[in-house]
Amino acid sequence: MTDFTLREVANLSGVSHAAVYRHFQHKDGVLEILSSIGFDRLASLQKKVAKDKKNPDDYFVKLGLVYIQFAVKNPNYYKLMFQTKREKESEQLKRSKLRSYAVLVHGCRFYLKAKKRKENHRSFALMSWSLVHGFSNLSLETSFPISEGKRLQLNQIELAETILRFAT
Repeated sequence: MTDFTLREVANLSGVSHAAVYRHFQHKDGVLEILSSIGFDRLASLQKKVAKDKKNPDDYFVKLGLVYIQFAVKNPNYYKLMFQTKREKESEQLKRSKLRSYAVLVHGCRFYLKAKKRKENHRSFALMSWSLVHGFSNLSLETSFPISEGKRLQLNQIELAETILRFAT
């Protein structure tokens, strides 16, 4: 995914090589923009789930499932977003990351309050993120969720839902 040149970006985009170099000094800039787009898309999907909070347990599960589904359906974005080390991040990328994480933190605050639970919402958000992030990575990097789901007669998303319900 990171093995490309800015000339190739220009050719694929149908713009001059000079145009690409006016906007990006190096290919890391392109990767950061793509990562920002990925975080913004994820946040948008999370916000759609946040509109329906009738049942706190269902809401919490849906919030986790949308993350996993995003990762599985958009593996290239997901890998750019989470598996690309950067020495210094742009302000745009920092804001995009924060918007996505903020939806989760606010969702966990709502969930804990609705369930009258006393856990710290930030700690709960980190636990929740770790759970869905781990499942997403296993889904992308191994066949374990699919093979284990078959043993349990569940598809990958049904298995994810079952695991998320254990956390509620």
